Amino acid sequence: MPQALPGFGGVIDKRALAALAARDDVESRMVERRGALRDTRHGPFAKAILEKRRSTLLVSGVNLHLAAADALLRRFAFVPQARLDDVMVSYATPGGGVGPHVDSYDVFLLQGPGRRRWRVVQKEYIAHPGDLLYLPPGVEHDGVALDECYTYSIGFRAPRMR
Repeated sequence: MPQALPGFGGVIDKRALAALAARDDVESRMVERRGALRDTRHGPFAKAILEKRRSTLLVSGVNLHLAAADALLRRFAFVPQARLDDVMVSYATPGGGVGPHVDSYDVFLLQGPGRRRWRVVQKEYIAHPGDLLYLPPGVEHDGVALDECYTYSIGFRAPRMR
């Protein structure tokens, strides 16, 4: 959805995101791309290196620590409250990304400042600030930062089918 939130400039900067990643009560990880391989480390981080090329810092549950992120999550209230999960924020330098993967839950990917190239199934999209991409569970996707960029993942728990 191009320009789903026109003018969206994000709710957190990289310094504040790194400060959250340094806390032991916040789930975070750093992914560095080295060719086709990725090195993943889990926080807390005494010092997150945010200038390294081809790296991504991901911080989960930002809505639990920042009122603006919680307000962003509330914009998705059309989904039942019981399914709301969290807002995960990723900050990536050019070439950064976590690699192709599949999530087991619904996710909305809202592009903050910067651009990211998404490959979904056999299509490619360039996300600009304010663009929104919806991915149902089980759909393979891969996002690579074209610029220094932020992506906001708004996740929803999937109901169990029994």
